[in-house]
Amino acid sequence: MEKGSMLVLAIIATLILSIILVAGLTVSTTEVHTTQNHYLNKISYYKAVEGVEIVTQMIRITADPGTIFVSADEYDTAQGGVVRSFLTGTMENMQNLTNGSGGPTYVSVKPFTGFDPPPLPSISLGQSTGVTPVIWYVPVTAEVKMGAAKQKRSYTEVEAGIYSILMTGY
Repeated sequence: MEKGSMLVLAIIATLILSIILVAGLTVSTTEVHTTQNHYLNKISYYKAVEGVEIVTQMIRITADPGTIFVSADEYDTAQGGVVRSFLTGTMENMQNLTNGSGGPTYVSVKPFTGFDPPPLPSISLGQSTGVTPVIWYVPVTAEVKMGAAKQKRSYTEVEAGIYSILMTGY
């Protein structure tokens, strides 16, 4: 063998091992980011479901559910560097809030007009009772922010129909 050939082989072996190491680090970093995104997406989804549950409770105790709305800071929670919030509205309303563009930052709950609600089950009270079934359209958008500068964000938009009964009089 020539003098110095072992040095060349050692440099080539080191180069190959370095390439494998960099590839492994890239894959593991990607996995960490993917896991964080999945975690944020789950938190965002559950915050939106929590929002639907809160609005459902409001519909049950409010005389006029058409006046119900939730602004983004009303039910904020922060835990472990993760900030969770939701509002009654769409992703566009959330973007108006984030960008400060001046558009509406929430939407009030309103009656769903796509179809008539189904009749009350096995109850025939007639038209004179003032009992009216209504489906309320409830759009909820949740936002989750994570990190020191809140640079990682996840959004979930849920549209729910809440079936309720209005009592207008006897």
